[in-house]
Amino acid sequence: MSSPMQALIQIIKVNDARSGVSKVSGKPYTMQDAECLLLDDEGAPAHVGVLTLPRTMTGEAAPKPGNYTGTFALQSSLRDRRIEAVLTGLTPAPTRHAPSSVSASSKVS
Repeated sequence: MSSPMQALIQIIKVNDARSGVSKVSGKPYTMQDAECLLLDDEGAPAHVGVLTLPRTMTGEAAPKPGNYTGTFALQSSLRDRRIEAVLTGLTPAPTRHAPSSVSASSKVS
């Protein structure tokens, strides 16, 4: 078994939950996602995207905006059989700031 993958992410906004009925199975579903930044090792934004939240992290249990270490596992999509990374856990992470391009000696007092 492989070890879980981790990534530093910043949740900007958790979107409202969406509900419906599957056209394929006829079963009801509810899903929720979050607008996120994927951060590099320095804490600077590297990518922008939407992260689907697992059922255990929706509604009242949805994460608040902030920085997290996300843990992911690989899973086959039921829709098209593609292998995808799915969120399995979130751990609060300290905010890291990217190095400033302005040095302290060049700042005007």
